[in-house]
Amino acid sequence: GRPPLAWRLCHRAARLFLRLAGTPFTVDGAGNLPTDRPCVVVANHASYLDGLLLVAALDRPLAFVAKRELERQFVAGRFLRGLGTEFVERFDVARSVDDARRLTALAGTGRSLAFFPEGTFTRAPGLRPFFMGAFLAAAEKGLPVVPVAIRGSRTVLRDGGWFPRRGALAVTVGSPLPPEGDGWEAGTT
Repeated sequence: GRPPLAWRLCHRAARLFLRLAGTPFTVDGAGNLPTDRPCVVVANHASYLDGLLLVAALDRPLAFVAKRELERQFVAGRFLRGLGTEFVERFDVARSVDDARRLTALAGTGRSLAFFPEGTFTRAPGLRPFFMGAFLAAAEKGLPVVPVAIRGSRTVLRDGGWFPRRGALAVTVGSPLPPEGDGWEAGTT
């Protein structure tokens, strides 16, 4: 289908962009992404570069989950729709619940999902509180959660800034965390 082709093209284009920009970029642990089953990828969020970095790092198509506000943006919305992104509501509780159900169902169709569970980013270092949608979808469908750490993106392109700075970028894919138990009560080892 179209999203896997779009992902492959964007994967190559993102890597080329980083190379042409002269930005050091490393990926560690890409082999940790399960190939035999879908998963839920969760990554920290520190910059507008983070989505591009995930696409550059991972050659396997993922369905990004993004805030609905991005769908209305002319450039970002078109790009994200082309990748097969699922948009979610963060502020309307009823719609947010419907979106969580839709994502849980999608997780059961064989598509791997990619979340930035912080939902947004700021200039301040550190992690923000997580929205639980990624973990709910993984627990309900018995899918492993794959943690991903993105380093350097906050330094290269800060919140509120439009001009990148020089700096190294790195993506580390952690080992999958399989759920134990049933449904939301499932824990991870």
